[in-house]
Amino acid sequence: MLPHSAWPQSPSSRTLPAPAIFPLSEVRPGLVGEAVTVFEGVKPEPFKVRVLAVMPNFLPKQDIILVRAEDPRVANCGIAAGMSGSPVYVDGKLMGAIAYGWSFAKEALAGVTPIESMLAGRQRPRRPPGDPFLVDDGPALTPGPAAQLAAAPRPPDGEPRLQPASLPLAVSGISDAAMRDLGESLRPFGLVPVRAAGSGGKKLRGTLAEAVQPGATVGVGLIRGDISAVAMGTLTQTEGGIVMAFGHPLLGLGEVNLPLVSGEVHAIVASLASSLKLASPLTEIGAVVQDLPTGIVAELGRHAPSVPVEVLVTARGEKQTRFHSQVALHRRLLPLLASTVISSALGEAEPDVTDMVIAMNTRLDVRGAGSVEIRDQLFSAEGLSSRLLAQARGTKALADLLSNPFEPAVIERIEADIRVEYRSDVAEIVGASLPDERVRPGETLPLRVVLRPYAGKEFVEVVPVLVPRALAGKNIKLDVAAGALVRPDVPKPETLRGLMENLRVSYPGKSIVVSVSTPDSGVSLRGRLIPSLPDSALDTLRSASQTRRADAYRVANRTLHPCDRLVSGRQELTARVRPLGTRQ
Repeated sequence: MLPHSAWPQSPSSRTLPAPAIFPLSEVRPGLVGEAVTVFEGVKPEPFKVRVLAVMPNFLPKQDIILVRAEDPRVANCGIAAGMSGSPVYVDGKLMGAIAYGWSFAKEALAGVTPIESMLAGRQRPRRPPGDPFLVDDGPALTPGPAAQLAAAPRPPDGEPRLQPASLPLAVSGISDAAMRDLGESLRPFGLVPVRAAGSGGKKLRGTLAEAVQPGATVGVGLIRGDISAVAMGTLTQTEGGIVMAFGHPLLGLGEVNLPLVSGEVHAIVASLASSLKLASPLTEIGAVVQDLPTGIVAELGRHAPSVPVEVLVTARGEKQTRFHSQVALHRRLLPLLASTVISSALGEAEPDVTDMVIAMNTRLDVRGAGSVEIRDQLFSAEGLSSRLLAQARGTKALADLLSNPFEPAVIERIEADIRVEYRSDVAEIVGASLPDERVRPGETLPLRVVLRPYAGKEFVEVVPVLVPRALAGKNIKLDVAAGALVRPDVPKPETLRGLMENLRVSYPGKSIVVSVSTPDSGVSLRGRLIPSLPDSALDTLRSASQTRRADAYRVANRTLHPCDRLVSGRQELTARVRPLGTRQ
């Protein structure tokens, strides 16, 4: 990537004059104009369009202009994915940006977002100065309780409905499995993964002014480096160092801080279903600061921070492969993008689709709060996918940190050290039994746990479980589970550091954990565990007059039994503890 000081600056993009506006109130059927987009390379070219109608209130408080393209090049391919944002002019005045289209359309019809709507979005008030999540000299996050993306359902392909034109997601260095998983996650937003050249080390073609002229190809960098994923579209307008593009949202995230890159088009791939531009990113030229219903808004010369993701894969005890990528720093995107990088790195380094045991150490560096290191042991019969990674503690910990309610957890770096062994070394818990349903208080029970190995014969592990004397005369439940499925006994966190301490505690995947629980409760209060209290004390601590109450804590005893292989599954059984002094 070129440093900002190395960008070509002749002529200056910050002095490009804004075109006159063709107001929506003057748009009439039959008007003839021209749209501008890149068909090949980096130079925008015009094509003829004719206005068919104005569709009032197509979106809440927003009209859409319906046009037909009358150019042989567009008639052949229709409105291709990647044309989103192509400016449309009438009498030399900017009317709007191509943003909507149909799948399987027989005519090159498009919906145009009026430029007045886009300009109104550009004037949307920004957050107060000093917002720690959107600075341009360090990591930034958007705070909130959730760490997942959510999109309104898009109609199935072929449904006769005007919808936002798709954006090609130019990917490189990504394994087929990771590309498929990423596509499934982002397809509801209209992002279509397409293999293209990566973004590492490419230079700007021409001057910066040429790269940001109306109709030029631009993209939003989600992942860059050895593994790359960039959403490609078209630039609508540049004025005073501010860029508007796409004409519809990228992901609908609102105020953001994501890299804006220039791009080039290799070809337009015509398709009956949905044509698309085959495009690749070039170099970073600014930062997207708004992701709005009417398009994206970016600032030239601004640097968008990202999170380094370093992955080291060791296989067969000696072969090592390293991957380095930078992923967009946004709390809703980061878990998905980081898991994509990790699963793709493993898929590229060890592409075998077979039985494998994976030991993964994940380190998450949190600004001002230290690091969290988490060990996962996973088994897969079909290689490692993003879906399997989503179940790993390292991935879940990242989501927990980003969505914590205490303070912003600014992730500065993610490291994954993965070791792969090709063996089906896993067994499922399929049964458990006690010698007697009535047990004596204070005795150690020989709990028989039946395990079924993958593609093997069942065997039994005997787990010694102590029944505390305090449980005399009570009914108990024994939960027999794989270590990875059991949540350790930790207090409810009160701070970010307390959450990080909890994330460090876990049971190994190669273990059986037996939890003995009773109807009697202890509590977790202000970061400490109090395992046994009388009812009167519990009622006081959980007073209905307080909103900050103690949380129930029911596990009376827990036994950890190491195993020589990964364990999965769980079973439950109940027993009655004899009263003290009872011989039978």
